[in-house]
Amino acid sequence: MFRNFWTAHPKGAEFLCFAFLFAVLCPGSALAQSWRWAVEDVDTTGAEQTSIVADKDGNLHLAYYMTEGFGELRYAFRSAANSRWYKMTLDKHVGEFSTGIGLDSNNNPGICYTPRKMKYTHWDGLKWSIQEVDPGSGNISYHCSIKFTRDDRPRLSWFLETVYALRFAGLEEGVWKVRSVEVGAQSGKWNSLVLDDKELPHLAYSSWLKNELKYAYFDGKDWVRTVIDTAEGNPVPGPRGMGASLLLDGNGNPRISYYDLNALKYARFQGGKWVTEVIEQLPTFVDWSWKNFQSTQLFDSNGNPHISYESYMGLKHAWWDGKQWHTQMIRPSSGNSFFESFMTIDRNDNLYISFKDPADGSLKIAVGRPTQAVQTAKERGKKDDSKN
Repeated sequence: MFRNFWTAHPKGAEFLCFAFLFAVLCPGSALAQSWRWAVEDVDTTGAEQTSIVADKDGNLHLAYYMTEGFGELRYAFRSAANSRWYKMTLDKHVGEFSTGIGLDSNNNPGICYTPRKMKYTHWDGLKWSIQEVDPGSGNISYHCSIKFTRDDRPRLSWFLETVYALRFAGLEEGVWKVRSVEVGAQSGKWNSLVLDDKELPHLAYSSWLKNELKYAYFDGKDWVRTVIDTAEGNPVPGPRGMGASLLLDGNGNPRISYYDLNALKYARFQGGKWVTEVIEQLPTFVDWSWKNFQSTQLFDSNGNPHISYESYMGLKHAWWDGKQWHTQMIRPSSGNSFFESFMTIDRNDNLYISFKDPADGSLKIAVGRPTQAVQTAKERGKKDDSKN
């Protein structure tokens, strides 16, 4: 039987032989997934506030703020077939801003950006168009998020500095319909938007004056808001919710990666309640560093979360294997540098992180490809012991 199998399926037999010998010679060993990283160049010095997304064909779409020319919005595209990046300027002389990027059903990109106004630009397959959303409402700043409905209606969230409000808007029949999610608590400096199966919005966001991470969803009539993490009655002082990144899992339950001043944290709703945990203790944020450190959360094809995040140590990747968190360094820091990072994932579980290189300030992409790494029972025991 084994002779026939070896003849008919040489590669399968080779793997079977390896697996048999490995089990005999290395009892207690297992195959654990890891990621091998390479770096691609995209643009020169001056790129910040990046956002990136992979389309269903594996092509990459990238938006970012360029400091030259008194503030430019740039868009870059890379085909899945090669690593060549094509770049263009979409708006210029607009000052400083953050970006968010999403794709409609035709893989056409839409970008939100916040140069003291709420602006939205979209490629319809032939040309780019730019609109101002909620004109006259006041100063817009910090972060924005964007998603598309199944019939290509954009949904946006942002922070309105004038009245300290988190705002939400949807484009309906050519008209932007805008409402406030929360007013008066400096809510939404960090905000992360997703749509559920009914295309209703869900948001994770920082509530700055009360040092809270909050979660809100629209039930069709009203916004329902919940405090997830707070400094009140907590031995760890300071704000929560920086770098918030929200996803809904396969059961529609929210999961949020975020920072407090000392750690990367993770909150998930399970068993009818919120559970929070620390993924990694980090060097304490100082000055305005909380404004720059970003986390991005994504699910792989197995439904396991991945998080790109940064601190004074460097740019890192964390992932959950179904039992525990793993972390790896992608690019060490260089002094008190910021990476302005964002992450996306393609259908083959390849990870792409856009970032500003601390060595020279240039815009780069870190490409992580999944590999299988051998992990022995002894190594797993060491990792378990290090947590105790």
